[in-house]
Amino acid sequence: MDAELQALREARLAELKRGTSDSNGGSNGGAPQERIGSSISRFLEPEALERLSRVSLVRPDRAQAVENYLKQLVSTGQLRNKVSEKDIVQILDGVAREQNKKNETKIIFDRRETVEDDVELEDDDDFFD
Repeated sequence: MDAELQALREARLAELKRGTSDSNGGSNGGAPQERIGSSISRFLEPEALERLSRVSLVRPDRAQAVENYLKQLVSTGQLRNKVSEKDIVQILDGVAREQNKKNETKIIFDRRETVEDDVELEDDDDFFD
């Protein structure tokens, strides 16, 4: 059973590398290199490329943010080794945190006293005398 699963995984990975249609006979929306960008796909390990291509199907905005980040690393020469799947997961977590910060809503209550509040307090004092 494990050998069959491994064979399926390897076949799917080879399919993703080639950019052919999916196992159902339909188009998968383009090769991962096209979806991900050929400029960075060569810097990704096969598992990382597969992970990023799956993310691009579900959250294209996050996949694009990861791609932009990796392009920046490549252009500045900071990327020396191939990016692993674990690295992609860490980058995705960081992107998610940044997007959540941008979407965070803050409610600020302004509790300053107004002139009307002062008048009501003075009237309340008279009531208790």
